[in-house]
Amino acid sequence: MTDPTLVLGWLVLAHLVADFVFQTSGMVREKNAPGRRQWRGLLRHGLVVAVPLVPAVGVWGGRGAAFLAVATIAHVVIDRWKVRATRHAEAEALADARRRHEPAEADEGLGPAWTPKPGALFIADQAAHVVVLVVAWLVLLASQPPLPSYLEAFDAIFRGYDPAAIHRVAVLGVVLASLLIVNVRAADLFVSTLVSPRQSVSRPPVDADRTASRADAPRAWRLRFGPIEATAEPVGERGSESRTAVQWHASPARIGATIGVVERLLIVAFVLTGSTAAIGFVVAAKTLARFRQLDDRDFAEYYLLGTLASVSVALASGLVAAAAIATLGLAS
Repeated sequence: MTDPTLVLGWLVLAHLVADFVFQTSGMVREKNAPGRRQWRGLLRHGLVVAVPLVPAVGVWGGRGAAFLAVATIAHVVIDRWKVRATRHAEAEALADARRRHEPAEADEGLGPAWTPKPGALFIADQAAHVVVLVVAWLVLLASQPPLPSYLEAFDAIFRGYDPAAIHRVAVLGVVLASLLIVNVRAADLFVSTLVSPRQSVSRPPVDADRTASRADAPRAWRLRFGPIEATAEPVGERGSESRTAVQWHASPARIGATIGVVERLLIVAFVLTGSTAAIGFVVAAKTLARFRQLDDRDFAEYYLLGTLASVSVALASGLVAAAAIATLGLAS
């Protein structure tokens, strides 16, 4: 089971799992922090990257261990470059807006400090990771036969099953899992980065007095389930008991993100089933719901950019998956 198509698919899936499933928001914050915190976040993420690649050691032995080390170190280096480049791009955009005597952010739309560079860097970062995986595979693993112990274990587990059927199921599982991660998680982060760059350098310093007063106050909590969000905040005390008000509400931003996920999954399904004509109905239905807001030019630009980016990711990933499935004879 070391067919090149399956191995490359597994490598891509391992990268997607490490970057978009196992990477926590705390790691992201540390990676974007200055000084030692950044290195701590990068190293923590490096460990996360290494975990899905551990099976390479069991299949190829020492060559697999070398592949794991190269892929992990390269991932950390690329991420550090991306963080630094993104911060520089954001600082340039903010400085340019200030030179034009314009505010850094706008209430709606892209804002005068918007820049496409963070979105482009997001794509470059992901492409660089995949290229490193492919090149490292070609150099270290492509011509290396699997260990006899791996072949014996595989035969013992799957003895009596059709190898061709196992291969088809494995490839289909890798393709569908990759599609799910790309269109649910990766595309959401890409669209957010493209239409709303973080602009972290514009954040004001934290007021120490305000921080201290908040530390003494009762803490609130927040619960999210899809686009629905519940918040509980202290509202005072009655006798010796504190009272907490719980409010349920739908976050417009999270509703929009959920709509984007459903939109992309529908488009991927249409591409895989050959029903590409139905894609227009999905985009039309989404546009119809925002029809009145499109009179605002700022919102129209924001909406158009986000929609085009979202649809592009769904179409590209769906076409690549359809090609892979058709090549392997998995499509009817």
